[in-house]
Amino acid sequence: MGLRKRKTETPEQKVAQPARGSEWTAGRAFGQKAITGALLVAVACGPLALVTASVNSQSKPAVAHAVVDEPLTAQQQSAGEYGAAFVASWLSATSDDEGNLAEYINPSSIGQLSATAWTYRDLAVVSIGKTDDSDLLRVVVAANIEEFDMESESGATIWPRRYFAATVRVTEAGMSIVGLPAPIAAPAKEDSAIRLAYNQTVLPTSTARQTVEAFLGAYLAGSGDISRYITPGAEISAIAPAPYMNLTVKDVKGDVEPSDDPSTGSVVHVLATAEVSSASDQRLTTTYALTLTARDGRWETTSVDLTPLESTPTTTSR
Repeated sequence: MGLRKRKTETPEQKVAQPARGSEWTAGRAFGQKAITGALLVAVACGPLALVTASVNSQSKPAVAHAVVDEPLTAQQQSAGEYGAAFVASWLSATSDDEGNLAEYINPSSIGQLSATAWTYRDLAVVSIGKTDDSDLLRVVVAANIEEFDMESESGATIWPRRYFAATVRVTEAGMSIVGLPAPIAAPAKEDSAIRLAYNQTVLPTSTARQTVEAFLGAYLAGSGDISRYITPGAEISAIAPAPYMNLTVKDVKGDVEPSDDPSTGSVVHVLATAEVSSASDQRLTTTYALTLTARDGRWETTSVDLTPLESTPTTTSR
């Protein structure tokens, strides 16, 4: 089942990734800019190993404060952006052009600035951590930094992801920087297996599968009115303008086997794998965790879930 809408102009894309689809088509071409700042706030980020010492060392030993698991205020959350802007200024400053570094610290505290600026992209806040009884926040920022490939004989460059910790002081009067950014190790990768609850294959002929296909077609490719496929009152809006021209649902699995004639109020959680492509044939493969609820004998999408559903000892197939 496919729908096609009239195409308009297609702006250039900065970021290209894999995948292709064919079932759903949309007529709105899209302009998608590379996201260079994404704020992900994590109250307790856990310690990360520092690979450089603090510039402003204290004469007395530093006391480690316990990270507290409490919500951040709006001002504290804004410290993430403040810290990220400082790191950007710190990377960009040179001996000939300090840029706006003086808005955050006295440039003379750095000593000799680099003759060449560090080239970076995709700067983002990774986490914000606060400590008990302190105005200081630890802001961890990540960016891809252009560096020479030490293993290359041709002088090629690479863009490894680097992490920096900056300290921001937040008071009622405002925000200020304490010390200089410290390069730190990347967060450790957690490799233990996780079991998800989706152990039932939802067949292509299933009415639940058809709802998933129609919903994702409207949600991602602008194919049809999304309100036809969602539960009344569900706060779900299609992405606008539609980012993809084509979408094909490759696989759907559920935590239970959905009936083709469900009773009102029945619920099934599904994990759908789809291939999408842009108007310029840039491709992606993606997964969506969805909750479907039955009403009047048909399945409707109730929510786009924040995370997939984990398997629990009480999860059974029906």
